[in-house]
Amino acid sequence: MKVVTKLAGIALALPILGACATYDLESADMMSVSDWPFAQSLHGQYMRLAHDEANEDDWRDALFFRDKALEAADAANEGAALPDPQMVGDRDVPEDTQGDLNSAYDSLMAALDDGRRKKPTAAAIAQTSFDCWLQEQEENVQPDHIALCREDFEDALALLMAEEPMEEPMAEPAPEADPMMAAGPFMVYFGFNSAELDAAAQALIKNLASHKYATDEMGYVVLTGHADLAGNADYNEALAERRVMAVAAALEANGASARILSSSYGESRPMMETDDGMREAKNRRVEVTLSR
Repeated sequence: MKVVTKLAGIALALPILGACATYDLESADMMSVSDWPFAQSLHGQYMRLAHDEANEDDWRDALFFRDKALEAADAANEGAALPDPQMVGDRDVPEDTQGDLNSAYDSLMAALDDGRRKKPTAAAIAQTSFDCWLQEQEENVQPDHIALCREDFEDALALLMAEEPMEEPMAEPAPEADPMMAAGPFMVYFGFNSAELDAAAQALIKNLASHKYATDEMGYVVLTGHADLAGNADYNEALAERRVMAVAAALEANGASARILSSSYGESRPMMETDDGMREAKNRRVEVTLSR
């Protein structure tokens, strides 16, 4: 729960805290993380959450997520312990939400054992999205943020736990065409006014490029580019297009051979509704859907 009543001395110090915390976030962003895909993805995803909370002036949670990103970097660089998902009891969440959260936590912990090694990007997204869901549920003031974190967690967990279907020898051909199969959408997020792919985005794209639909010449990769509402509409449409091009190029560089279909919508289809001119990290994205 965010603290809204503060001592006068603490309140006067908040601008200084904000400036220092911003510097700390920037330093953490620039950290080099050794070649361990799970730790790299975990670092990038926790830093994304840290920036999201900093943009809302929630410095307590911004620094909490920053510290978990630093733990992930230390695990890769120095052999320290990886940060675990936060336990439900560590947050003051409403009683009627505890059952779902505890069940999700148990499923996540079971899936992480093999997932960190076999599907590192999905594992990192599942862990950080769970922590995001837990943090937003404690605040309990933004239902759309709660729902989005939960959806991201459930999508990543499903990918993490999915098993390749066993091939059936001598299978009879289906009498009719199989319905279209699809995976996603997966979200590639971008920094403000940027079409550059950060470490987390590159790790996700590398993982997606190896998906069976992406490596099938008869498959499709559908990309849709988006921007937030800061800046004018024409500029944002061009920015969204540059983001799509960056993702498409990275997919091809990582071996994707499926047909890539792309479109961009600028600021016209925000994931999070905001006032015009407002920055919103979740709207700066390219959505990736894989299909056959």
